[in-house]
Amino acid sequence: MQYITITDYLLLPFYLFIVFIVAVHYRNKYYNLKHPLRKYFMWAFGLKIFGGLFIGMVYQYYYGGGDTFNYWFHAQTINSSFQDSFSTWLKLLTRSADPYDTDVYKYTAQMYWYGSPADYFVPQIGAFLGLFTLNTYLPTTVLYAALSFIGIWKMFVVFTKLYSRLTRQMAFSFLFIPSVVVWGSAFMKDTLTLSCIGWVTHFVYLIFFENKKIIGNTLAALFFLYLIYRIKSYIVMAFLPAALMWGVGLLSYKIKDKRLILISRYFLYACALGGLILVGGRLQTESFGEYNLESIGSKSFVTSSYLYRVSMEQDGSGYTLGDMDPTLLGMLEKAPAGINVTLFRPYPWEARKPIVMLSALEALFFLGFTVAVLFRNNPIRVVQRILADETLQFCMIFTFIFAFAVGISTSNFGSLSRYKIPCMPFYTAFLFILFNPPKEEIVLRKQRKKREAPVNL
Repeated sequence: MQYITITDYLLLPFYLFIVFIVAVHYRNKYYNLKHPLRKYFMWAFGLKIFGGLFIGMVYQYYYGGGDTFNYWFHAQTINSSFQDSFSTWLKLLTRSADPYDTDVYKYTAQMYWYGSPADYFVPQIGAFLGLFTLNTYLPTTVLYAALSFIGIWKMFVVFTKLYSRLTRQMAFSFLFIPSVVVWGSAFMKDTLTLSCIGWVTHFVYLIFFENKKIIGNTLAALFFLYLIYRIKSYIVMAFLPAALMWGVGLLSYKIKDKRLILISRYFLYACALGGLILVGGRLQTESFGEYNLESIGSKSFVTSSYLYRVSMEQDGSGYTLGDMDPTLLGMLEKAPAGINVTLFRPYPWEARKPIVMLSALEALFFLGFTVAVLFRNNPIRVVQRILADETLQFCMIFTFIFAFAVGISTSNFGSLSRYKIPCMPFYTAFLFILFNPPKEEIVLRKQRKKREAPVNL
């Protein structure tokens, strides 16, 4: 089916002109000519727009369809209800009508995802944006990508404040990773969840480190967490514990007595860890309903088995981690393999399609970068630096929990390259921070080597 039409291409320049004018105005207002972040803004914004358009065209002209157009079909169906009445459209937009209501049935019967709030959320946003784009896919994608960029930029700014000496490296981590630019810009759920993660990171930093507008920023953080939970609840389960421990670590810097910093920090860590253990205990019971660990394990096993079988039948892009017992212990046994497949696979010889080969090359880069970090810092020094830096802990905890969850439940390299993007900016930042130690640490290493060098007699 042809979702991208001649109307899309006729309207596209107009909407590109609008969003770029707004972007230039924003840059000029908040980043003067001497600001170190100014040079990254328009490049990052432009790539964001390009990524969204690129994926749409790939799905239209290469695959002939896909998830992005399934969302768009729902958005078009919602807006087509305007021909009946505004109230009908509003019921569909807000998903407030019973699917069998006679006023909306002819529309809900066409929408497979009307009964799934998580999947229906993107069409709801698309339908609203479509009111301003004459219900055309490419212009709507431009607006969708432009709005989602703000959250990513906010997250980048936070890390440049924490590591001003690594601005260029943080720019690559959060703005220029190819897979994140492409998959994190399309008219799909992943674009929205990644942007919301950026907003939550921004507000956690403001609350715990800058202590600004505590109540207002807390409410804003909870709002974006709620959006993530509605779309992909497992991201919240991986991100929130890491973000709270990070916030606790940032909060300890407000203590002026340096002797109390370590004591208070690890006391607060202990409190946070105790809370996580308590939640973890409840997750093993029925009190969390479908999100208790037994249910999650069973669903992951069933989903991954199905995806592997279908993937191998269709294009050979499936992968398996071997037999897995769908219990907590069984999942934990697969944790190393799950993390490995998310961060470092597909290997080049596992790629069966051109788009999977691009993912394989990127994964190979991260594997090589990880090895380089370990060689530059011996394992003991890596552990020491992680223990001394709450941001490194935040990046590591979220990356590993998320990578484990995605790795054991996906079983398809094509889908994996999309699903893993929320953790990739954090893992990249983690590697860059470890690879570039502070200058004072480098000086101390050189002094130590001089003292340990043998004296020539």
